[in-house]
Amino acid sequence: MGRILLLADGLFAKEFVNKIFNNKTFEEIIDIVYYNDESVDLNLKNEQFFYYKFDPTSLIKLENLLNEEYHQVIIYMQKKEDALACYENLRKVHLRLNVVLMDFWGLDIKDNFCEIISICDTLNTRLIGCLDNMPSMAQFIGLGKGEIMEVKISAGSSFAYRHVSSISQKRFRIVMVYRNNDYILARPGLILMPNDSILIVGDPKALQSVFSSVKTSLGRFPSPFGDNILCIIDMKKMDEFSINKLIYASLLFHTRINSKKLYFRVINPTLTSMYYKLKSLNKNSVEVIFDYDYIDIKNIKNYTESANIGLIVIENYLFEKEKEFLFNLKIPILKAGIGDFADLKSSVVLSSNFEDVEGIASIMLDLNKQIQLNLSLYYYAVKLNKAELFEYIQYFESLSKLHDEKLLQIEEKERNPISKFSYRQNMLHFIPFNEKILGNKLNKIFKTDLNTLYYKMNKNYQLFIPSL
Repeated sequence: MGRILLLADGLFAKEFVNKIFNNKTFEEIIDIVYYNDESVDLNLKNEQFFYYKFDPTSLIKLENLLNEEYHQVIIYMQKKEDALACYENLRKVHLRLNVVLMDFWGLDIKDNFCEIISICDTLNTRLIGCLDNMPSMAQFIGLGKGEIMEVKISAGSSFAYRHVSSISQKRFRIVMVYRNNDYILARPGLILMPNDSILIVGDPKALQSVFSSVKTSLGRFPSPFGDNILCIIDMKKMDEFSINKLIYASLLFHTRINSKKLYFRVINPTLTSMYYKLKSLNKNSVEVIFDYDYIDIKNIKNYTESANIGLIVIENYLFEKEKEFLFNLKIPILKAGIGDFADLKSSVVLSSNFEDVEGIASIMLDLNKQIQLNLSLYYYAVKLNKAELFEYIQYFESLSKLHDEKLLQIEEKERNPISKFSYRQNMLHFIPFNEKILGNKLNKIFKTDLNTLYYKMNKNYQLFIPSL
């Protein structure tokens, strides 16, 4: 049985002793040193609790008690001078003894064998965790560095009405769901509901990103991917018509959605009329950057992070050439179609795999509400039984109500809907941006998955959305 020494003074220390005494799992011997009768309740006695009344700031008196083999000392004093004196006395006797010091004053003690418990930091962190839009951090288990977090799912969250398995959990895991004052172990098929709280563990930086994603409210796209739009123009490979089309699509998108800034990044710039047109756009919330040093887009990765880019607008040829690089950016990509963006009449998502669409559904509905197009969802339900189909329809109906956005759902059994839309040019086609998009067309000719066959609709504007 181990032995602990507690140097106690004040009402907080008294309450601490009470908590230990009432904890049935505490099995160690604790020696309590006090000099103020109000700091202890001497009725709390058993074979584990021993009391010594003397001033612990006295080195001679404390040194006699330290003949015992203590593996830990706790300093819980109400006066700064007493706390420091006790600590200095301990270090004069034992340089490497494990010390825990309760700090009310912001002490600066550099000692690898002394753990400072800042009362102010603890209380402030706990209070911040009570605010609706702030995460609750676990401080007293694990490393206490934010690797364990509890987040409440609001009614408008992008996580609401989604299966746990549909959420891309990279560098973190959802391990527990709290609902109606009860807990549920997270499982792939569990649907997260508004007002649920989720317990997530993982990389602290990843958890902060997850928190931002969970708390992202409706009408916020391109958040949670970022705040700004980046349009990439290659003046060497694009003709004047293509450049104009990309400029107007980006400007129109910027005015319709909740983006803060629009960046035009021009690679291989040439002194043409389009150069001066682009230069004239450089004002207010639009910034034009002429890149004379680099000839491809693989140098933009760091820039997308520093500029907080949440959407990239590019031409079709560039998407096909660099789609693996773009996929790894984990940013939505708007690929231009043949016509003008202003001529779009409707939007569509084609699905033969419910899990793929579920991962982007909330983002898709959020964006569609901002750009105000009529959205249709087509199921190519060759292998889908009635029970599964009913579950999916119920899911999308709930999500549509949450976003206050009408979603027309159409089930296709006889004919692949891509054949119906491949000739159209006035639609925005939503596509889950996953591994199925990668690879060349020859490997996809005989596939039936609608994501894989996205290229058959490349006359339309296509928005590739990574799963959150």
